[in-house]
Amino acid sequence: MIISSSITVGQITFVLRVAVQILSYVGAAIIGVLILGTAPRVASIATHDTLNRIVGAASATKSTVKWLFNRVRRNHTDPTPPTDLILILFLSLSYTIFVSLSDIGFLGFYACDVPGPNSAALPASINSTSNADALVRLNMVNGTDLSKVKAYHCDSSSYVHFVDQVFEYNCTSWHNGTYADQQLFSGINSTDSETLMPRQLAHYSYDHEAVFDLNTFAVGPTTKRVVQPIVERGLAIQPHATGVRMVVGVPELQPNTRVDLSKAMAVEVDVGCMSLGVIAAQEVGAFDSSDFFRTNGSWRTYAGPDYLQSVLSKTVDDTRAYLQPYFDPLSIDDRGQLKSINGSNQVLYGAANVGGHRLPRASFDSSPDQYLLGNCTEALQKQLGIRTGGKDAGTMCSFLGIGGTRSLQGVILHGFERMVCASATQVNLVAATVQADASLNVTVNVTHLPSDLTYTIADYWDPQDVGNDTTKFNQFVPYERYTLNDNPNSPTTHYIRHSNLGISDDHRGQGTAGNAISAVGDVIVIPLDLPRYAGLTMLDEGFDYVNITPDILVKWVGQVGGSYWLGSVAYNGWAALHSAPIRVVSTGGRLGACYKPYYALGFVPLVFSATVIMCWAFLLLFKGGIFGSRTVKNAYAGVGPYNGAVCPGAEPNQTLLAWESSPQPRLQLISKGYPLASGANDTALQYLKSPPSYP
Repeated sequence: MIISSSITVGQITFVLRVAVQILSYVGAAIIGVLILGTAPRVASIATHDTLNRIVGAASATKSTVKWLFNRVRRNHTDPTPPTDLILILFLSLSYTIFVSLSDIGFLGFYACDVPGPNSAALPASINSTSNADALVRLNMVNGTDLSKVKAYHCDSSSYVHFVDQVFEYNCTSWHNGTYADQQLFSGINSTDSETLMPRQLAHYSYDHEAVFDLNTFAVGPTTKRVVQPIVERGLAIQPHATGVRMVVGVPELQPNTRVDLSKAMAVEVDVGCMSLGVIAAQEVGAFDSSDFFRTNGSWRTYAGPDYLQSVLSKTVDDTRAYLQPYFDPLSIDDRGQLKSINGSNQVLYGAANVGGHRLPRASFDSSPDQYLLGNCTEALQKQLGIRTGGKDAGTMCSFLGIGGTRSLQGVILHGFERMVCASATQVNLVAATVQADASLNVTVNVTHLPSDLTYTIADYWDPQDVGNDTTKFNQFVPYERYTLNDNPNSPTTHYIRHSNLGISDDHRGQGTAGNAISAVGDVIVIPLDLPRYAGLTMLDEGFDYVNITPDILVKWVGQVGGSYWLGSVAYNGWAALHSAPIRVVSTGGRLGACYKPYYALGFVPLVFSATVIMCWAFLLLFKGGIFGSRTVKNAYAGVGPYNGAVCPGAEPNQTLLAWESSPQPRLQLISKGYPLASGANDTALQYLKSPPSYP
């Protein structure tokens, strides 16, 4: 139970202990007044003696306990049972005990993290027009004039006959403007890919821009893998053990905060990899390398979602069947491995790395890679209900592997384990929870919602007269848009067709986030052969031993996928500015005080008795039973009440009492002229310890 988020346990303990002490002293004082207020007029000498001791604070506890015990046993000579006095004396005895018991209540306090105040934020934490403008410019090539970069929105398109046997998609409803026009992006929410924009966007200047005013943009990863979930530029990016997930429309999170998105677009890429049972190896210092074909053992290992396994297993079998003739059947060793006839075509490195591999070709014009991977892609498309074919279709399968240094029977080798990988991309409507802990470690949890997915595509082509009554049609990158709408009767997952857009920082077209969404599944499983991506291919193990298993490769592909999202898309600042606020919930992180409620039982007796005392005091105050209690106090003070009995008519200040030791220690009334024995100047203690001896 949280007590406070602004003061510490020590401060709370100090305040409560002061309160307990105040209750202790005030309660004791009120009890004293109540005792005097309830003293009977007529009582035995035992009753008066008990009251005398209480007022004088001499042996009060022992005398009070004895007095209460006698009253409970009805062993007394009081003419009227003093019930009220019995109750208040019982409270007097127990109150000190209750004060001590209250220390138990303090054991329940402990320091804890407590939530701070909740807040509201827009996607990417945009909070002003200037912030929105800055985010849009951050996604552009540096120095780009926003008013020259065209922005087009296509709401619908149709499939029309273009020329001869060519059919193209033609947009039937356009909204045109530039990236300087913020109103063009209003009314779009995070279930629409148009809330995103490409990275490295710029105006495309060419000789036909009067006809087609288009842009250039980038598609591809950055130079670093994303190894942990992050929130950046309005996107929650989550690489995981079997792929990568990207959720649209997330504010920047501070430590110990959480956002709950009721509806958002999530692009999810699943990846699976299976070992081929074929390795390339080269002894360190040697010039030649060879491939080895495993014929037994547990070489067929798989990592990834279950639905990709059967297609990959078939592809592995077909690939091995194609490769086996390239190995010498007589070269089988004691481990059941065949050696390649013509050596290996794989480039090997000592550092742990991920790379692609190609199949040997029977002839110059043969393409076994395209054939086998094409069959794999088509099988997955049919299994998942994705449209097949088309010149722009991207791959869903690829040849990848892991290389590095290892020792085998005392020999140091550079090796490479060949594998087959597959990917599948979904665009889904989700309810998402994105949370950051105290160290800004991000977790993303999603629940798929039933929805309809609308895919809008519009082609761009530039007809140019090249002479001889011939027209050349230059095809640009098409416009692509994904839109989700909730529908309780629709499926919760939507697999999409991969495009073969490929990696480039100079794609030419209108430029939409839909282009990057369509290409992600293709790009992240193809080999990264470009020099600028060399850092992506190197694994963290470096020259140390790397566990060459498919799960390592699948994880790597997911991390490259996270890098792909950072390098290809970001939230549009104008769309964020016109979005509905999102509630950001604080989950803790501020040092506060908490309490374990069951320890509060230690305070109950003190609070209850203090309440009874206060109520009793107010009742007597109302009846006038407290005023004048000092008179009773003075009457009971010391031996004052007995002065008139032992010395009638004497003034108190003229009465002298002296200790005498015989026959027992007592106070003796001394009158004028009374002879004193020796020791008149001694203290009482000196006199009683060494009394004079009498003959």
